[in-house]
Parts: sequence; structure tokens; C-alpha cells
Amino acid sequence: MPSTGKKKPRLYLIDGSSYVFRAYHAIRNRLSNSAGLPTNAIFGFTQMLLKILQEEEPTHCAVAFDIGAPEKRLKLFPEYKANRPKTPDDLLAQWPYCREMAEVLGTPILEMEGVEADDVIGTVARRAEAAGFDVTIITGDKDFYQLVNPHVSLWDTMRDRRIGPAQVKERFGVSPDHVVDVLALMGDSVDNVPGVPGIGEKTAKTLIETYGDVETLLSRVDELKSSKQRERLLEYAEMARLSRTLVTIETDLDLDVGVEDLRVREMDRQRALSLLKELEFGQLASVILSKGQAAAAPRKGYVAVLKEAQFKNLVKRLKTSNGFAVDTETTHPEPMWAKLVGISVSLKGDEGFYIPIAHQYPGAPKQLPAQTVLDGLKPLLEDPALPKYGQNIKYDLIVLKGAGVELQGVAFDTMVASYVLNPAKRAHNLEEISREFLDYQVMTYSQVAGSGAKQKSFDQVDIETATRYSVEDADVTYQLTTILGKRLNEAGLRNLFDEIEMPLVPVLAAMERAGVRVDGNLLEEMGKEIKVQMAQSLSRIYEYAGVEFNPNSPIQLREILYDKLGLHQQAPPNAVRRTKTGLSTAVETLERLAPLHPLPVEILGYRQLAKLQSTYVEALPKLIHPDTGRIHTSFNQSVAATGRLSSSDPNLQNIPIRTDLGRRIRKAFVPRKGWRMLSADYSQVELRILAHLSQDERLLDAFRQGEDVHARTAREIFGLGPEAVTDEKRRMAKAVNFGVIYGLSPFGLSQTIDVPVEEAKDFIDGYFERYSGVQAYIKDTLEEARRLGYVTTLRGRRRPMPDLTSPNHNARSFAERTAINTRIQGTAADIIKVAMIAIHHRLRSQRLKSTMILQVHDELVFDGPPGEMDALASLVREEMEGAVNLKVPLVVETHVGSNWDEAH
Repeated sequence: MPSTGKKKPRLYLIDGSSYVFRAYHAIRNRLSNSAGLPTNAIFGFTQMLLKILQEEEPTHCAVAFDIGAPEKRLKLFPEYKANRPKTPDDLLAQWPYCREMAEVLGTPILEMEGVEADDVIGTVARRAEAAGFDVTIITGDKDFYQLVNPHVSLWDTMRDRRIGPAQVKERFGVSPDHVVDVLALMGDSVDNVPGVPGIGEKTAKTLIETYGDVETLLSRVDELKSSKQRERLLEYAEMARLSRTLVTIETDLDLDVGVEDLRVREMDRQRALSLLKELEFGQLASVILSKGQAAAAPRKGYVAVLKEAQFKNLVKRLKTSNGFAVDTETTHPEPMWAKLVGISVSLKGDEGFYIPIAHQYPGAPKQLPAQTVLDGLKPLLEDPALPKYGQNIKYDLIVLKGAGVELQGVAFDTMVASYVLNPAKRAHNLEEISREFLDYQVMTYSQVAGSGAKQKSFDQVDIETATRYSVEDADVTYQLTTILGKRLNEAGLRNLFDEIEMPLVPVLAAMERAGVRVDGNLLEEMGKEIKVQMAQSLSRIYEYAGVEFNPNSPIQLREILYDKLGLHQQAPPNAVRRTKTGLSTAVETLERLAPLHPLPVEILGYRQLAKLQSTYVEALPKLIHPDTGRIHTSFNQSVAATGRLSSSDPNLQNIPIRTDLGRRIRKAFVPRKGWRMLSADYSQVELRILAHLSQDERLLDAFRQGEDVHARTAREIFGLGPEAVTDEKRRMAKAVNFGVIYGLSPFGLSQTIDVPVEEAKDFIDGYFERYSGVQAYIKDTLEEARRLGYVTTLRGRRRPMPDLTSPNHNARSFAERTAINTRIQGTAADIIKVAMIAIHHRLRSQRLKSTMILQVHDELVFDGPPGEMDALASLVREEMEGAVNLKVPLVVETHVGSNWDEAH
């Protein structure tokens, strides 16, 4: 009979229990939501399930879970699976969520009390095969190889490996129906299947390949040439038979399930979104949203404004509104390089307007003149009494300023609000926030303009698509403003948002627009010198290694350090960490190897030169703006979980200040021609905050008396008189002082100051004995953080700390160190932000020409006319030292110079 060409139906059976365990161990970083629920296993399991449902689009699918102990096998062999460790508490907490996730995604669940998931899968697989289905079992468990045949295959999604009869033969050397015989002989240490002692996998394969099965082998054991094998098989014959029974998957359970019961159901979208929201799986939620929502569909209330009458009517509505969201569309992601293409506004949910002014693709409709639009909107955008809302509105501030409009009345930034609510979140972009708070998937830029080499500038996007995209952003921002505002109020974070974070936005915008001048000629000369130094360093590297190799290659470096030089054998215990790819070649490892051989030291120096060359010396000139002649770094307000600002393009936080080359790079940052640079830096602000928070009398007294706090600590912990404190002792005391803030362990301190671990422990113990208030403060802070689930700064900034209750020692220890550090560093971040806001307003109110141009950690940098330097220094010290009232004085040091290094 000729083939009908009809494709056989396929059933997917998922080994759920195995996958949950594999996901738990595969994702090493302990994921958790802000409530402290561990989520790494749930995340991995959900990813796997969504991948199958999306890519395979199965009509029939089921997930099998174990329920209870495997009664039948335990009766046969009570020690079955006895070697398995107790399931960790943080994994136990995730099981119900994995099961619920399968349910809400529409996948039927298979389980039977007292029966292993393997047997349930085996029974259903054979029934489905008999019913005319092809079956795919999704697992990484080798036991399932025994079920494979032309109609039953395996798929290990973690390794993306498909397994049919040929792959089974390749793996075990026998056909699938004799896999159990190989397993019976070799046993399984994981499941505590005994097998035959002394017979490993290789021997088991050979024996079964030769004799066919266990019974035949046992009946012909006298034919074996190896006396040891004969003795083992005769002695453990019954153990081999028992093991075969233990590893054989049952395929005839009395299971009340038919194949048609395993049809994939429609996803319970709202329940799935609610669950993903609780787990804080934003990216996975977007997958679900995109399947159930036509994000690019036009909204009834989204209008392109192309006529003057339309525009005038819109201006009237905006003027009488209580506030509106605004969003600019431009030609470039960096605001200083961007040209305005259009403006969208929304003053009501599900409604908004896009005003295109510079779309120039072939066939583009006539648009209102840019100047007409800007003149019409300018009075509204510059009205400080009319609230404006935005997502990353700093970008719009800079772009509009470039177009001649000073955006004022900035009342709410949804990105900043999301950050204040949960600074531990990975992203605060509009896609992420709208998924979390609106269960809505906004259009992405790549959907509108393409991506990669094919991405087009926004002025080439057709106006209809641009309207949907841009107005949606403004609309969603408008809706989020209400929701996030309410959340800030409920969390007690509104004051932090209104008094620090939002007033800081225009300050940062002004700093980014001001930029900083860079001496390109100096950098060019440095580049030539560094190339020479790198060549000399490379020559020494070859000499120390005894062979030429690529020092940038971890594989080649690993071979030299360990295979050729054997430095790991000479190193102290635990000095060389093992990674997935082999022995580590990371910086901390090379530093530990440095006393043993000159090569690690030279490699570290070479890497430093290469990093400075690529990151700064070569990169900085390319970032000079052609119109301003200055570099305009981006100050990131929603990145660091502590509350600190970061910078990018270029990142100014990582320029080393203790090396000659690092200082020379700072020399390249110069003021405007004829002007001077002023740097203002808090002196030991974090230790002063520690003194205030801990109320330790010795620490308070040191700062109130204006003492050198590191020298004071050296006297306290080493029992020295004032004259006996050497530079070396002061250096050690400084490491202890800052080590306390950063939760440094005795081992970490020993590495920092190069002393034995026991001696470092004595230093730390001595510190806490003398500064008992600090020890009590640390204890109280951790107890409060465990109780609340977060730590707070003096100004009420919060950082979730779910890992403080983690059963994993490493995760818990890291969280404890982070909690102590965050409270201090976060308070320091709040203090300098308050100072920046005050300084910005005073510079404007006093009409000084001087400009605040950089912020790096606890330092502010300005440039201005020479005649303003004294007044500027006085103003800056006054505002920085008065930013907060502590129990000890804040001290600010100011320096003036012709470049950043001189002024530091």
C-alpha cells in the first residue's frame, strides 16, 4: 500500500524530577526573588519547558515527577538510592513552583505515589508507541537508553543531544534492549545500584557485547579467560540479577492515563504571568506576553500629528493638563550625538500623540516644520509648574537642550522609580518595567528599526510604525507613573525619590552636556610609550617562560604556568582555584603565584598596560565629540545596587590612581583653555559614616580630635605609642579599617597585607576588642537585615538581601559582607548626591561660570576661570561638608591644577 505521507503524531515526555535537579546544580549563582525565595531550579526548569513548547509546538506533552519513595525497589533492596544526599532546603522550596509552572503552561503532569517518574514515563511511552505515536523522552538520564527504538528517542536539551538506536550502540556498545545488562554489571553509585564489584563500564560493555545478556554471561562464566572476572561473577551473580531488576524501567504500570489525556492545553496566561511576576522572571514573562499579545498592533488612541490644526489643539490640551509623559525619538542612542526626529506625548492612558519632524525616507509624508513644533511646545516644556514624566528622561533633557529647549518640571522618571524600589534588579528598561507592573510587552527598537548591520536610523522608519512605537512608550510611561508612584509611597521611599533621585536627574544631564576636555596629543604620546613598554614586557615574558606564546590566551598561559613550570605544586593550599576549563589564570591567582616566580608578576604588568592602552589611551580620542571637542561620559543612575553612580563611554571609575600610568591618563583630562580644574574629595567618608552608625567611642573620638584614624587604629591594635607607628604598621591598620567595612575575612586580610592567616585573624580580633561598638553595630545590622529582608541607608535607601537566610554558606557569607558594605557605601552615595544637587543650584543662582563636570566615587571635579577658584572651593566645601549631620565632622579636601591629576 503506498504511503499517505501523513506525519505520525509525536508525544513529548519530560523527566521533570531529573530536570529540576539538573537545573538546580547547573545554575551556580543562587537566584532568588526580592522576597528571598530561591529560584534557580525553577528558572532552569521553566526555560527548558518554554523552549520545548515554543520550538517543538507539541500537540501531546507531559511532565513526570516522583512522588514519595520508590516502594517496589526499596523492598527489593533497602539501600537503593541510600547514597543520595538530603535534598537541600532551598531546592525543596522550589519543587511546588516547578509543578505549578508545568500546570499553568498547559502541560499535563504524570505522577504515581510510591513509583519513580522513570517507570511512569516508560509505561506511557510504550502505550503511546502502541497507539501509533512517535515518542521523545526529554532527559539526561542514561537509564532511559533502554527504552530507545525506532519510535522512541531521547533528547537531552541541556546538551542539545538527540539519541536514537545508533547513539545507544555508540554509547554502550549494545542495542537498547541490552542496556540494562550493561548497567546491571557496572552498577550506579548515584542510585546505589551495587552491580558487580570490580567490573566497570568498559568491561561490562565488552562482556555483554560478547555474551548478549546477564543470564547468558552467568551461565557461561567458566569460558572467561580472566580468573578475577570469573570469581567476581560467581560470587556476585545474585547481586547482578538484583541490579538488573533495579535498573529496569517498568513499562506496564496500572496507570489510569490515556495518550489523549496528554494533549497540551491552552496556557493559563494570567496565572502564568502572575507566577512569573512573583518569581521576578521578567525575560520569561516577555515570551508569554509576546505570544498572547500583538504588541505592534495600532492602538485606537495613538495619533500622528501632521497638520497644524491638530498640533495647536494638542498644545491647548497639554497646557490645561495635570501633567504628561514625554518621549523623544532621535538618530542616535547617545544623546549628545543624536538629532531630534520626533516627539511623543501622552496625557491619558491608552492615548497619545506623535509629532514627527524629520522622517526622510522615500515617500515620507509632509511633516510640520521642526521650529514650529519646538516653538509651540517650548513654553509648556519649560514650564516648571507643569509636571513631565519620562523613562530615562535624562536622555530627553539632553536632546531637547540641544534643540534649544530647557525641559523643566521633571517630576517622575519611571526608570529611576523602578531602581529605587528594587536596586537589585538587573534591568530597569521600559520592556522590563512594563512586563513587571502592567503585564504588557512593549514594542522593542529592533522590531521597529531592525538590529545589527541591518539596523536603520529612526528617521528612516515609516511614520505609522514610528507612531505606534513612540506613543506606546509615552503611554506606558504615563500609566507606570501612577503605579510606581503608589508603590514608592507604600514602601516609604517617596522622600528618597523626590528629594534626592529626581532632583539629581537634571544635574547629571547638565554634567553630561558639559563634558570634559581631553588632551589627544598627550594620549598619542602615551600610546607610543605603552607600545614600547608592552614589547619590552612581552620579551621578558618569553624569557621567563622559556618559550614564545600568547599571554592573552588562558589556555596557553595555563600550559606554561602549570604544565611547564608546575607553579600550582609549589603554591600554598587553595591558592590556585580550579575553574570549569582548568586551573585559574585570573588576577587573584597570579597575585598568589607572584612570590614563586617572576612570570606571574610580568603577566599582571603586561595585562595592566594592555588594558590601559585599549580602554583609555586608544579609546578616549575616539569619544571626542566633533562639535564640542569634549568627551561626554554617561552617568548611570540605575546600575549600582548600593546607590552609587557609575559611568560609561568612558568608564571613569576604573582609572587606576595609584600607578604612574593611571595618573598620566588623568593628566590628559584638562580644563577649557585658560581655565583651571578643581577636585573636591571626601576624606575617609566611609569610616566617618561607620563611626556615626556604630557610635563607637574610640572611632568617634579619633575623628572629633582630627587624628589620623589609621595611625590611631595601629596604636590600638598593635599596642604602640604615637612615635612607634611606622608606615608599614599604618598600612596594615588601614587595611583592617577598610577591611571591616568590606567584610574582609582573615584569609582576605592576610592576602592584602601579606601576613599569615592566623596573624591576620589576631589583627581583626584585636580591632573588634578595641572597637567593640563596631562589632555590635555589625551584629545589629545583620539581625535587622535578616528580619526585614533588606538593608537601609541613613536616607532610607533599601537594598534587598534575600541571601542572608540562604542555606548555602558562601552565598550567605557574601550577603553578610554586602549588607554591611551597602549600608555604609549607600549612605556615602546619598551624601554626595545631596551635595551635587546643592552645588548645582548654587553655581546657577550665583551665576558662576564654573561647571561641575565629573563625579567619581567620593570625588567631584569642576572646571572654571582662575578668578573663581577660591569662591568655588569655598562653595563646594561648604555644601559637601554640610550635606548631612553626622556625629563626626565631614572633611573635604580641595585641590586646583591644570589637569585632573594635578587637581587630585
